[in-house]
Amino acid sequence: MSLFCCDGGGPCAQSSRMRVETNGPAPIVPDSSGRVSTPLPMLQDWDKLGAREKEVVQEKLESIVNAFARELTRGKVFMKLGRNGRLFYRLCTLDKQLTAFSMHIKGAIVEYPFSHMQHISFGYDLTDFTHVPVSLPSDALAAVIVMDNRRMNLVFSSPMERDEFVTCMLVLKERHRRNNS
Repeated sequence: MSLFCCDGGGPCAQSSRMRVETNGPAPIVPDSSGRVSTPLPMLQDWDKLGAREKEVVQEKLESIVNAFARELTRGKVFMKLGRNGRLFYRLCTLDKQLTAFSMHIKGAIVEYPFSHMQHISFGYDLTDFTHVPVSLPSDALAAVIVMDNRRMNLVFSSPMERDEFVTCMLVLKERHRRNNS
């Protein structure tokens, strides 16, 4: 933060408004998605929860997944790691029936049905890469969707965004499996 006004003439008259209080707690930046973020209990604590607590956790998870699905139905840009090791920005969507994840690639829409997804997990899977990248973003920012014959590596801006993506996609995949059994 600059202590001078735009004209460079000295301390800004508005600098007191811009100053951060150092004697209190750190300011909290509101979530731009408009969602209230109450942390869920750790999964290893699931057995220790009572019936009502489990119900509350399940309701919270459902609301997170439903908000994720609404957001992704409208479309969201993710970074995809290409097999050549380069990162590409791709517009991704879910269909309205929540049966497929789609990616816009070079003007075409490529659909990845949940029924063809073998698993969704954290980290990279570089098995079918033509070139091993010299450097990659942290493994903590990556997720992979493994389909019948290919892997799609995605890179996120934060571990929390990656965790939400993987969790919600796993829930949507399971919903799809249950509805089609």
